[in-house]
Amino acid sequence: MKTATASGRTVRAASQRRQDPPINMARLLLRAFRWFEDGLLYRLDEAGWPAIRISHSSLFGHLDKEGTRESELARRIGVTRQSVHQTVLELKDMGLVELATDPSNRSAKLVVVTPLGQRQSRVALRTFADLESELARRIGKARVRELRRMLELDWGLPVGKRTTSAHLKRP
Repeated sequence: MKTATASGRTVRAASQRRQDPPINMARLLLRAFRWFEDGLLYRLDEAGWPAIRISHSSLFGHLDKEGTRESELARRIGVTRQSVHQTVLELKDMGLVELATDPSNRSAKLVVVTPLGQRQSRVALRTFADLESELARRIGKARVRELRRMLELDWGLPVGKRTTSAHLKRP
């Protein structure tokens, strides 16, 4: 069905317009990630924690319990060492991390979570659990279980990769 406009042009009725192509999977995954990330940042702010940004929480997610070198963090996150260094300085100013001498190489430094940072990490983990429960309430427990099961599958190496990417390795 075609309709004439005031200018005399004919256009397809809304029911006949082509549908937009589906959103690509990567964008959907990023949108889901942001849902969790935004929920985390909101809850931390609401609880009175220092103003955390996405770069801060990303760095926390890549820290080992015994500490991690900045160069390793940059490799895992996929950003420059300078970017990680700036983020570490910001977190250090907030009292959430500190720099300690690496026992395996006295000239190197490890980024280590402080007791305050550990408390915040525990709050963040509880928040993620709460957000997952909220997601189950919204879309159903079975769907959340299935989503988790699918995300936990070994997807293999990214297309074109011959070795494991640093950012895919988890300690």
